[in-house]
Amino acid sequence: MKVKEFFAKTELSCEHCGENLLANPASGIIVTWRSEQNSPNGKEIYQKAYYCCKGECDKEMTKKSKAVGLIYSGWEDLSVYFNPLTYINKNVLWMDAINQGVTFKPAAFDKMINLFTVAFTETSRELTSKEAEEVKDRLENGIDPML
Repeated sequence: MKVKEFFAKTELSCEHCGENLLANPASGIIVTWRSEQNSPNGKEIYQKAYYCCKGECDKEMTKKSKAVGLIYSGWEDLSVYFNPLTYINKNVLWMDAINQGVTFKPAAFDKMINLFTVAFTETSRELTSKEAEEVKDRLENGIDPML
């Protein structure tokens, strides 16, 4: 039985055009935005997170986020979350951020939970040779020191 069969929602769509980003995770990104104010502990508050296609969709979503006064936090290729080894690294890094006091508004937190759930359904398998090479490259370049 495939892992996907245990999860009700196993999709990842561009928030702008609706394209299925699971078909080609390298074509999509996750983008995070924070509020201008920090939490009482001085840490960031992630206000918004979304998935979108690189390029035009990202530009349009950026305009919308800036229009409501959000501050750009960063983006990351979705494909990083779909490699079995970098998946667990990203999971640990986000958990560490939460442990350090970073706050997520419910909508942003839901996007992160969905990403990790969907990515798990795709990563609970053996590494492809391409993924193994990507992990080796990331380790050699100090990108994922926790692996």
